[in-house]
Amino acid sequence: MPRPQVPYGHIPWKNYEKGDSFNTFMILVFEHAGTYVDDPIHLGGIDGPTINEIPLVSWMGEAYVLDFTHKKEKEYVMINEVKEWEKDNRTITKESIVLFNFGWDKNWTTDYGVENQIYLKNNPGISEGVAEYLAESKVKIVGGDIPTIDSYADPFEKAHRVLLPSGIYIIENLSNLSALPPNGSFVVATPLKIKGGTGCPVRAFAFVPCE
Repeated sequence: MPRPQVPYGHIPWKNYEKGDSFNTFMILVFEHAGTYVDDPIHLGGIDGPTINEIPLVSWMGEAYVLDFTHKKEKEYVMINEVKEWEKDNRTITKESIVLFNFGWDKNWTTDYGVENQIYLKNNPGISEGVAEYLAESKVKIVGGDIPTIDSYADPFEKAHRVLLPSGIYIIENLSNLSALPPNGSFVVATPLKIKGGTGCPVRAFAFVPCE
């Protein structure tokens, strides 16, 4: 079975070995590829700023990393579980970044054969109620190590439809969240300044306090 066409490319433009003074490539990439962020207009019919209009400070902040690696395929994180996490750790504050660690990044593959895309199927995610709770808490970003912040069981992606219209950005396909403490780290995930962009791949990283 042939692999599907993938809309990505690293295309040669100038090459020293062929007589050019520089080596230069052109990049063809989907806005929502790899580790990436969503802005409000990613949802059809939603008004809001595009990637180039969002201040850089919106893409960085104190992070809360919630461990839900025990969640099974298609399960939801429920609001009572988030509140229980807060009791055991720390109350989630305004303007923070909330990241859900499902350990799902272990399923990541660069094999584009549909039959091998375990990562893109059956992922757990957050419930609509959790999205509403985080919107009420006025956090700035919600993310996770999953292809969509919604559970695969929710075809309507209700969490997206709560968060993005509320001006809360989403970051997906993160990795190595287990390396971060429950709170106290500072996460940065700045996108390119793409005019009219609905999202953008990012190089996400975190500063972690020394012990």
